[in-house]
Amino acid sequence: MSTDITGMETASAEAPRLIDVVDEIDAAWIQSVLRHSGIPAAAVAGVSLAPIGAGNVSDTVRVSIDYAGEPGDAPSALVVKLRPSNADIHAHGLRSGAYHREIGAYRSISERQSCRIPLKYWVAGDETTINLVMEDLSTSTTPGDQVAGAGPEAAEAVVVELARLHSEYFPLTDESADDWMIRLPDVCDYWSDAAGRGAAIALDRFADDLPVESLDAIREATELVREWHLLPHRRLTFTHGDPRVDNVLFDQSGDSVSAVIIDWQVTGLRNPMYDVGYFMSGSVDVADRRAHEMRLIRRYVEVFGERAAGYDLATATSDYQIQVLSGLYISLAALDVLPDNPVVNRLILALLERNCAAVIDWRSVAALRNVTLALGVG
Repeated sequence: MSTDITGMETASAEAPRLIDVVDEIDAAWIQSVLRHSGIPAAAVAGVSLAPIGAGNVSDTVRVSIDYAGEPGDAPSALVVKLRPSNADIHAHGLRSGAYHREIGAYRSISERQSCRIPLKYWVAGDETTINLVMEDLSTSTTPGDQVAGAGPEAAEAVVVELARLHSEYFPLTDESADDWMIRLPDVCDYWSDAAGRGAAIALDRFADDLPVESLDAIREATELVREWHLLPHRRLTFTHGDPRVDNVLFDQSGDSVSAVIIDWQVTGLRNPMYDVGYFMSGSVDVADRRAHEMRLIRRYVEVFGERAAGYDLATATSDYQIQVLSGLYISLAALDVLPDNPVVNRLILALLERNCAAVIDWRSVAALRNVTLALGVG
């Protein structure tokens, strides 16, 4: 189980200074990170940097490290994640609270060893910036591919990690959850409006690509998007919020595949099945989902029960029927802000095909309508 190097910050070593941009990463700063995390004092002679990702939500680099002498247990490379240098993306990070949310998530998960994440060497910052230094898994894991999706074995690995995460914190309440966690009613206006605009785009752009029943599912689901966000829940826990398969690294070094979950900017207080429905409906091929869905929900409940009681198969399945809408709503909201180009459209179309199939299979819109009528939500 991944955690930080020592299980706690090393109080005797001076904390690294907070930096803002990739150009500030040098040998001295990496040396201070290693010493603060409890690594024996191998002398850092130099570093070289290579970008990771497209910088859509952060500036992330792989830092290769050269040592003056024998490195011992010191790592040959680290991954450093900083606030984005792009002013518009940084402004979004400031508005959304993404920085302090990911800081809080990494600290809490590392302390409690609640699920597998990249091992943390150092994390600091506030609402305006983030410094996150993690182990480099580039040579030992394979990143997920959103368009290709996750096969049954990979999907089970993700479901197991989600169950471990959720059960470690279950149950939470609005009062007991950390302030940095998203509450769905608080973001109802933003996400509902974005999903509505995205639905209008989807119905126009993909009118000839999606079957009629999927287009109808988008229309009907969008009519209830506000009600879905405002649903009162008695079963709440710490959720990832965006467990797409391309936010997962897969480790095949053992007898079976295991999952490492990354990118924790939208963690929140939600129903456990939000994450499971989101993942299954967007990241698993329709045929594979239909063939393995109930087995994986049963597996989730089994793993969940190893740490926490009170969440049985019948309850999880009932929650799943409503929460599987999470994937469709987020895909539509993403369409509202992403550019119109072939790469994006291929991705969104793959998501919508899977999302709509799951919503139709589970009759989720009808179930949501019944619940909202019974509760008087809206």
